Amino acid sequence: MSSAERIDWIDFGKGLTVLMVVFGHVVLGLFESNRFESSETALLFIVQVFYLFHIPVFFALSGFFFKPILDLKCYFKYMKYKTIALGIPYIFYSIVQFILQSIGGSTVRNPASFSELLGIFHTPLGVSWYLYVLWWIYATLGVLTLWIKNHNYLLTVTIIAYGVSMIVPVKIYIVQKLLLWSFFFILGYWLRKSELTKFLEKHWKLIVSSTVLVIAIFMLFWELSKPDFYISYDTPGLLGLIFPISVFLAFASYPIMNRTNKFGSYFRRLGKDSIIIYLLHAPIVSVTRIFLLKLGIDNVFLHICIGLCAGWFGSTLVIYLTSKIPYSDFVFYPVKYLKK
Repeated sequence: MSSAERIDWIDFGKGLTVLMVVFGHVVLGLFESNRFESSETALLFIVQVFYLFHIPVFFALSGFFFKPILDLKCYFKYMKYKTIALGIPYIFYSIVQFILQSIGGSTVRNPASFSELLGIFHTPLGVSWYLYVLWWIYATLGVLTLWIKNHNYLLTVTIIAYGVSMIVPVKIYIVQKLLLWSFFFILGYWLRKSELTKFLEKHWKLIVSSTVLVIAIFMLFWELSKPDFYISYDTPGLLGLIFPISVFLAFASYPIMNRTNKFGSYFRRLGKDSIIIYLLHAPIVSVTRIFLLKLGIDNVFLHICIGLCAGWFGSTLVIYLTSKIPYSDFVFYPVKYLKK
């Protein structure tokens, strides 16, 4: 597999995975609204299926091209870049969410106060937690790689951290998040460095069928346990052992799915702008759900279809507009302009 092909399927993977994020948030919003009691069991089941997959895979895809830092000078330059690249979109999203939630008032499920907006430097709002945690992962692992360069050692350290996060979770928000999600980030890096991606692609039929079977069996037992919420992204407990299975499923299937003509090219193109879709879909989906409920529409299938279309095509419309309007994408890609 050439370097270019690897980049192609990573872009494809980001595009398809962010679609799953949009769908998962549409269904989760309906479940948490408590307005669809007759469908709550089905909604929770669907949420759990997608939440087993999308964020673990996203962190692995983000870590795929990670490189150890050579020295302190490189580290500070590296973190300056990451702070600008992730910080400006993070602040932009937080402000937008706060404004929209203030407008929504009592119709919003979890409204943010002004003090919470000011506190985004220690506690993120909404879906922006991914950018917040990703920045901390870059900062922490960057320091770690000043001493540890070997990808096998890095994986070992993060496996231990992952075990700690499941067995004895830490109450400090960012520490627990780092222990939990650094493993998936490094897993993506390790899969590239160890060249296991070639094995996964070569034996994709076996990998896909076996991982799907494992997930299906897990979901069966999970459903029989009569759960009232999906597995926590903060404190998953031993149930978190299922999350890595999704990464192997994705890394085996994405290179193959990427080869399909129109399907592959569509998600490759949008995968390059997955950050825009990730940040914008949440407020769009939320506003759409509130609007439909105010209209008296209570058909869960219609909510899912309309919410998904609004979240997806509303976000992709912004991608199109930012490609036509100069500098309009600064809040998503600030480094592109600061380089000039």
